[in-house]
Amino acid sequence: MRVLGALWCAGWLAGAAGCATSMRQTLDETAAVFHDDLRWGRLPAAETAVDTEMRAAFQAHHRGWGESVQVIDVEVESLRATSDRGSARLRVSWVHANDSTDVKQSLVEEQWESRAGAWRLRGETVIAGDPGLFGTPAPERRTALR
Repeated sequence: MRVLGALWCAGWLAGAAGCATSMRQTLDETAAVFHDDLRWGRLPAAETAVDTEMRAAFQAHHRGWGESVQVIDVEVESLRATSDRGSARLRVSWVHANDSTDVKQSLVEEQWESRAGAWRLRGETVIAGDPGLFGTPAPERRTALR
C-alpha cells in the first residue's frame, strides 16, 4: 500500500509540475503557432500573439495580406531568446495577387518579449529583400538611355 501511495504522490507531483510548466509557453512554441497562422492567412489568430501596443501597426503592416499580397511560404531562419527577450528572422516568399509568376522574398526580423509567462511580438521589420511585403513600394528601377 505504501508503494502505491508513493507512486500516486509522485504521479500527482509530476502532473502538477507539468501543468505549471505548460502554462509558460516557450518562444519556440509561440512563434511556431504565430508563423503558421501568418503562413495560412489566419491574421486574427496571429494577432493574439501581438503586443496590444503594437497591434494597430501589425494590422497596418498586414492589411494587404490575402488580397494584394499572397504568402507562399514563411521559413524561420533563426530564433534566439533570453529569459524575457527574443528575436526571429524569417524568409517570407510571396507574390502580388495580380502577378503569381514573380515570386518575391523578404527577410523579416521580429522582436519578441515575455511578460508574465507569455511571449508577445513587439516589432517586425523587413531588413532585406523586397520591402513590398508590408505595403512599402519597391524602389523604381531605372534604365540608362542610350
